[in-house]
Formats: sequence, C-alpha cells, structure tokens
Amino acid sequence: MKFVIGNGFLTDGVSKFWENGAILIEDGKIAQVGDTGAVRPKADEFIDVKGRLILPGFVNFHHHLYSSLAVGISPVGPTRNFVEILQNLWWRLDKALDEETVYFSALAGLIDAVMHGVTTVFDHHASMNFVRGSLKTIEDAFNRLGMKGVLCFEVSDRTGPGDAVAHIDENIEFFDAHRDSSKIKGMMGLHANFTLSDETLRIVAERRPKDMPIHIHCGEDRYDLEFCLSLGYDGVVHRLDRFGLIDDRSILAHAIHLTDRDLEIIRSKDPIIASNPESNANNQVGQMDRTLIQKFVLGTDGMSNDMVQTLRSLYLLGHGHKEDFEQLRSVFFSYRYEAMARFFPEWRPLSVGAPADIVVLEYIPNTPISLENILGHLIFGAKTAKAFMTVVDGQILYHDGKFKGIDLDEAADGIRKAANHLWSKYFAK
Repeated sequence: MKFVIGNGFLTDGVSKFWENGAILIEDGKIAQVGDTGAVRPKADEFIDVKGRLILPGFVNFHHHLYSSLAVGISPVGPTRNFVEILQNLWWRLDKALDEETVYFSALAGLIDAVMHGVTTVFDHHASMNFVRGSLKTIEDAFNRLGMKGVLCFEVSDRTGPGDAVAHIDENIEFFDAHRDSSKIKGMMGLHANFTLSDETLRIVAERRPKDMPIHIHCGEDRYDLEFCLSLGYDGVVHRLDRFGLIDDRSILAHAIHLTDRDLEIIRSKDPIIASNPESNANNQVGQMDRTLIQKFVLGTDGMSNDMVQTLRSLYLLGHGHKEDFEQLRSVFFSYRYEAMARFFPEWRPLSVGAPADIVVLEYIPNTPISLENILGHLIFGAKTAKAFMTVVDGQILYHDGKFKGIDLDEAADGIRKAANHLWSKYFAK
C-alpha cells in the first residue's frame, strides 16, 4: 500500500516543521517527508488534510482499559481517602470482570483512543477472577483495531496469599510469547508497593526475565510511601531497587510521594516516569513535583483517552501562565519519542524507514503556527483533540469519522451489553 498524506502543517514538535507538509507511506513505513509539492507526485493516492495539523501518533504510557465500562458507576461505600476509593470502587470492579467484559472494556477504550489519535497504549490490567488468558483477551481488542500495545497484569497480594503467583505467570507467559512482535509487547505489572509483600517481590525478582521491565503505581498516595518506610526502606523506589527491579525501561506511574533516596535512584537509573495529572487531581493525591522530576511522559490512569487534554490539564494544574513551555514540549514530544524507542527500537518520529504511526488532528490553525508555539496551539487551540485520521504501521484505522475494518454499530451493541452485565455483577457482590 502506497499513499501520501499532505497539505497540512507537519511537525514532530522538536526539529522538523513544514507549513505545507506531506508524508509518503509505503508498506507500512515512512518513505519520505517534506513539502507537499515534492512528495505528492510519489504516489497515485493523495489524502488532502486541508490545512490540518499532522503529528506523530500519540502514546498513553499508563492506562487502565478495564475501567472503560465504569463511566457513571457509583462506589459501594465511603471514599474518604485513596485506599477507600480502591476498596469501594476499583477493586470491587476488577473482581467483577470476566472474559467478555475484559474484551469489551478494552475495545471501548481503544475505539475512543483511536478517535483521539492514540496509536500506542501501555495498559496496566486487573481482573482478579479472570487472570489466565486475560492479556490475550485484551490483545484481541488491540488486534481488531490494529493498534500497538504494551500490556501487563497487576501482581498483587490483596486477594489473598498465593494469588500473586498466577498474576506473575500471566505476565511472564505473555511477555515470552511476544518477544518478537513489532506491535504488542509485555511487561511485569505490579500494583503498588503497599499491596505487595517482600516475599512476592522476591519471587518476582527471581522469576522475571532480566529483560522484562516492570510497570507499577509508585508513590501515588502518601500511604504507599509510609508503607515502605514502615518496612525499613528509604522510599517507594528504593524498595523496588533493593529487589533489582529498576532499570531504564521500568514504568513508574505517578511518582508523587518520594524521598531524596528515591530521587537519587531515578536520576541514576533513568526509569520512565509516567505522570497522570487528571487522575491525581480526581483522587486528590497531589501532583508530581516537576522541579524535582523534569523528565517524564504522560498517562491517563484510566481517566480518558485524550492525550492533548491530558497535556492541557498538566498545564492548568501546574504553573499556568508561568509554565516553562520548553519543558512541556519535551514531555509531550522528545521524551515520548525516547520512551517509545526503548520498547519499539524502530520507532522514530517522521523518519524515513520508521513505522508510519501518524495522527491528523481535527484542528486547522487560524493563527501563525511554528515549532516555537506548537504547545500553545495544542493547549489553547486543539484542546480536547479529536482526530481527523489515525494511522498505525501505515494502516488507516480511522478517517473523517469512519473506522476501517470494524463495524462501529456492532461493536457498540456488544459494549453496551457487556456494560450491563458488568454493572449487574458489580452491584450484586
């Protein structure tokens, strides 16, 4: 398949910018980028985006697709603090999930993600009564839409002694089965320090393949830090590092409640820090101190599938008009690209030979746009960013309000039935 996407503002947000740019895509790869006049003749098929903004595909580095069918659901008890939110909402929900509802939760979330230009999702999953085969079920949803994904099951001791072994098995089996995949990868999911015993972490450390990174909620709430300190560790990251679990492909979500020792390890070992500003605000756990951690990427923690809105929230919940836009630009663009390359080495933004993962936003700038003010256009112009087109590995998944290869009405019918089934189980327990 060979075609050109062009006649739009084309940029990687770092160093490349064309006012009237185009991309030649051939056999799933980027074959040429440049001015539309030079690129357009290289293929018979030309998709005219009519002045819209063309960017490398968005990435959600920390998501919970299993929460997709919980919109509007009520907690079954008090939610006065973070632990009660987990106990009376999310842990009850994940116990109610089965194979059908796991699949349709993932499908619902991914459909919305594609509509917002997301091409890759790092999903952190939990379904405590459907463990074995759960990651394959989620992968089926990814494959149905054609997206990239990095999946894991959250290992936890919270459902009882010994259950964590099954969680570990699910992670390792999935990771080993997808070592050579160019679209789907696995990780070792861990819930959080405060639901993991030292014995379970020891088992994880012993059984985890050395090239298998972890994905964990780390220092999301003060309770997580206090738990680690009570065991004699110097912090949440320090505890994980003592078990040899921290490296440059570890994903540490939230990273709010940290010690100086934690920060030293982060600077030394360079794990991927995934900040989730909207979820942090929703749960009232605080916000990551960006004066202490300046290199990080963005996730949504299940709150949404809109990475531009997440960027906007980071700005609004941060320093507002005093914001360092250069740092935000690095977070949204260059740090994202660096983190992606750690999992998908061929992935390079707008580079010849790289996989063609592209989003065209449903946004036509009315004011001058450049590399210098691209963040302003995203935050104040695109805002909650709907996609005009989403492309993964050169395959058009979504274009001008229509999906390719999936019957949206049929999918929506299955999603609604699954949601009713899930809610019945959730409230029946």
